[in-house]
Amino acid sequence: MVNKIEEKVKRYIEEKKLLSPGDTVVVGVSGGADSMMLLYFLNRYKAYYHINLKVAHIHHGIRQEADEDRDYVERIARAWDIPCYIHHCDVKVLAKEKKMSEEEVGRLERYNFFISLTNQNDKIATAHNTNDQAETLIMRFLRGTDIKGLGGIMPKRSNIIRPILCLTRQEIEQYCKINSIEYKNDYTNYETIYTRNKVRLECIPYIQHKINPNIVENLFEHSQIYQEQEEFLASYVESIFNQIIQLGIQQVEVDIQRLLKEKIYIQKRILFKCVSILMGHSKDISLKHVEQLIALLHMQNGKKITLPNQLVAYKNYEKAIIAYQIKGGISNYEYPLQMGINKIEDLDSIIHLELVGRKTFEQTQQNMYTKYIDYDKIKDRLCLRTRQVNDYIVLKNGSKKLKKFYIDEKIPQYLRDSYPIIADRQEVVWVIDSRLNTQYFVTDLTKNILEIKVIK
Repeated sequence: MVNKIEEKVKRYIEEKKLLSPGDTVVVGVSGGADSMMLLYFLNRYKAYYHINLKVAHIHHGIRQEADEDRDYVERIARAWDIPCYIHHCDVKVLAKEKKMSEEEVGRLERYNFFISLTNQNDKIATAHNTNDQAETLIMRFLRGTDIKGLGGIMPKRSNIIRPILCLTRQEIEQYCKINSIEYKNDYTNYETIYTRNKVRLECIPYIQHKINPNIVENLFEHSQIYQEQEEFLASYVESIFNQIIQLGIQQVEVDIQRLLKEKIYIQKRILFKCVSILMGHSKDISLKHVEQLIALLHMQNGKKITLPNQLVAYKNYEKAIIAYQIKGGISNYEYPLQMGINKIEDLDSIIHLELVGRKTFEQTQQNMYTKYIDYDKIKDRLCLRTRQVNDYIVLKNGSKKLKKFYIDEKIPQYLRDSYPIIADRQEVVWVIDSRLNTQYFVTDLTKNILEIKVIK
């Protein structure tokens, strides 16, 4: 039985590429059966894998027996000659302070502590098992989730690995018994005040007894299928995303017609990805928001919707644009610009002006936020402002009133009064994010080149 279990774990580690020679692995050890079995296995095979180990133990301050668990883990680590690190915290107090559940705070404290013990290439090993996976899938399904959520606990996420995710709790306890591995029982695991414990102690046993005795193993197998499906979908979405999305500073542009060629599920995932990238996370994005974005694709030009975190989405002809709202809706502003750094706090922007040599100009690629002009063609002084009545810009085919230019460039009407331009008197030098006045182009006769860089 021992050889069978060990071979199963070895095979899983190899398939999922969880360990590499030279790894230092921080093992989260509570003192329970799962973590003691994991520590025993990794210590037994550390020469086989050419790895080094550290033990990390959390003293949550909840149970009277917590001191005994800590002392036991320290004693085992000392006996097995493994460095041991202990973190004390009061989860109940922290939960009240942070207005979070004890489960959430406990998890946060655990992983923050584990991470603090790692160097750049170190790994963190946790003792999640097949039963944990089954519980997670049931909880996520009942709360509502997608394919990614139904993938459950991943065998590897960043530098966190789960080497015994392939083992059931029964296999783990058998392994401990055969190898005389002592472990501590946490009585809070048998209290049904926690949702996971209710699933573990009431829901799964009922299903095993009344419906399907193999529910734990079946759910684990399905989690593997969902993970494979999610991997494929994520790869496909990424490829389409790169074809139809243009990323800017604080905004993304979506090619509507190209997006509509995809199935509705792919449309939703791409739009979700757009908002997630802008926000830097996805916790505030609901299905309702994604459905609003889908509806926007079919609305008339100029329609707008609001999203979380001060984001707005609007339809601009053949594009759907998701962006941060202009701070305070500022319009009719004007800021004189000087050489060097110009901080425009109201717009969360910096305008940097610098005279550069021709070599710099020739070697630097111009983009939507960096332009080069002939400094000697400036008639007055540059300023950052919004449009005025008689503004015009000179293009290849002649001069054009800025009002007409905005229409031709399909700049949304509600943005036009606050759209930033760099001007020289009434002549527009540069419509930021758009066109540069041809009168200010650098030529072979240019003596002084001005670099204008916008940092948002």
